Amino acid sequence: MKQMHKSSIKVMRMGAFIQVMIFALIIAIFYCVTWYFALPISKIVFIILAALLLLDILWYIVLKPILIYDSNYYDVGDDEIVLLTGIWNKEELIVPYVKIQNVETEQGPVMKRYHLKSLTVHTAENGLSIQLIHEDEASVLKASINQKMREVENDDNGDRHRYIRNQQSDSVY
Repeated sequence: MKQMHKSSIKVMRMGAFIQVMIFALIIAIFYCVTWYFALPISKIVFIILAALLLLDILWYIVLKPILIYDSNYYDVGDDEIVLLTGIWNKEELIVPYVKIQNVETEQGPVMKRYHLKSLTVHTAENGLSIQLIHEDEASVLKASINQKMREVENDDNGDRHRYIRNQQSDSVY
């Protein structure tokens, strides 16, 4: 099974840093408003907010990116795509190629700097997202999945429409 790209930890930390800075800015504005208008708010409130800010830094910037990196795996097999996710609650998503309707990639500005993309596979019911993989690998995976989708659709032995009809008739009973 494959894992996210190693630089995904940096990307997750940068996103978390932005969120923590917004929280710190809100605390600073709250403190300035309290000081400027001489509002009777105890210093304990600001001590608690500072402690929460430190806990946010510890969890979202230091620990969570490493735990997410270590707990997310994916595999693109011959018949299906398997995604294993979850830090505490492990979830295994299996999507057969016959159910895939669309495959797309996404790349934000921070991801672009580190040459990363996220690959999203859409089905009628739901889908799955393979997060923060190298852009070359994402392009190869997208082409491979599209090729396998065409093979399944054109294959007489694994006719896509017959498979879907059989699944629907099985689910009625």
